[in-house]
Amino acid sequence: MNMEISSIYQKILQNNKFNISIDTRNIKVGDVYIGIKGENFDGNKFASDAINKGASLAIVNSGISEDEKYIIVDDTHKILSDLANYHRNQFNIPIIAIGGSNGKTTTKELINAVLNKKYKTHVTNGNLNNDIGVPLTLLAMPMDTEIAIIEIGANHALEHTKLMNIISPTCALVTNNGADHLEGFGSMAGARKANKEIYDWSLKNNIPVFINKNILDLLEDSKGCNKIIYPKEIYKSNSSLYAGVIYSDTIFETSLFGSYNEPNILAAISVGEYFNVEINKIKEAISEYVPTLKRSQLIKTDDYTFILDCYNANPTSMELALQDFFSQTINEKRIVLIGDMFELGDEEDKSHTDILILLSSLIKNDDEVIIIGPRFYRNRANFQYKFFEDVPIAREYFNALSLKNRFIFVKASRGTKIEEVIKEKISI
Repeated sequence: MNMEISSIYQKILQNNKFNISIDTRNIKVGDVYIGIKGENFDGNKFASDAINKGASLAIVNSGISEDEKYIIVDDTHKILSDLANYHRNQFNIPIIAIGGSNGKTTTKELINAVLNKKYKTHVTNGNLNNDIGVPLTLLAMPMDTEIAIIEIGANHALEHTKLMNIISPTCALVTNNGADHLEGFGSMAGARKANKEIYDWSLKNNIPVFINKNILDLLEDSKGCNKIIYPKEIYKSNSSLYAGVIYSDTIFETSLFGSYNEPNILAAISVGEYFNVEINKIKEAISEYVPTLKRSQLIKTDDYTFILDCYNANPTSMELALQDFFSQTINEKRIVLIGDMFELGDEEDKSHTDILILLSSLIKNDDEVIIIGPRFYRNRANFQYKFFEDVPIAREYFNALSLKNRFIFVKASRGTKIEEVIKEKISI
């Protein structure tokens, strides 16, 4: 039986308050389960498990005889998106979409910290920013939400457009263009074109976009849009190991490593100003924000300092982070621990070689460089670093090192699991 979205929505309301789950391992009593079919699994097959664990409803597209606890639909993936958009349309509030190649999760977290000083906010959890995570984020939005901040990510063309259609945001922000997901986008130009989809949607739907006036390609790509230009005033860097800016005669300090986070700070200030958050509250929010998820985290012990930026990596973010680390620790003893970058397609070998070349221009004689993963390993010729194809052997080598008075930089794509190398030295 096919039901209208409004009918399914109302049936869900009768059964629970939109606790939606797509994973039977996390089912709580009263949840609504939606069976999603992925590349390696079929969630429809676990619907009865969800009901047995206490789910009030299961929405599936096969394998079940419909009764009062099951709703049969043609496409559960589409239903998830349609329900999310229907739920979003119950709200008449500002909804900010945040995309871009690098820094979008940190920018989203900073903006949420700032707006939360004045409003009841709802925000993307972690980086659940794809065509599953975005609908789940929207469906979890409480009815008393005053502003929502939704992160969007893409790894192929037209995905941003699809996500913008689901969210129907009232304003948008693109952090930057970079060399991310080249396997899906094909090139830097493809990645930039994908980010431009956010501006194209904004122009078509007449919503304003926040634009950093110092990022010229974003100014160009947003041509014709209703722009909220920032920063409004001249700012100066206030970075040491920690990122910071001096703006409007106010010093904004953070717990974020790296001057490459300055644009993220400026974005949060701008959005806060736009939504009339007092400048002292913006400062307070930014200084109180503590990075998590191994993103720009600086962790000090009595003997050594770890700089963790290893939730993800692409050639652009790796280059910026390495340059910042070396410039900020010029007089320190250093260990560089980096790992493979994923989803680079035909650019994979060149991108890894370019990082190795960059390192050779940055290191000093007493720097220790440890490089992990098969992508770097097969491009190791002519470079005198410590190369390891996998994590366990690298961990043995790392644990035998003296870390006394060392600054240790750690970055890789998530799939490398580089944090396994250092887990015996710090709790993460």
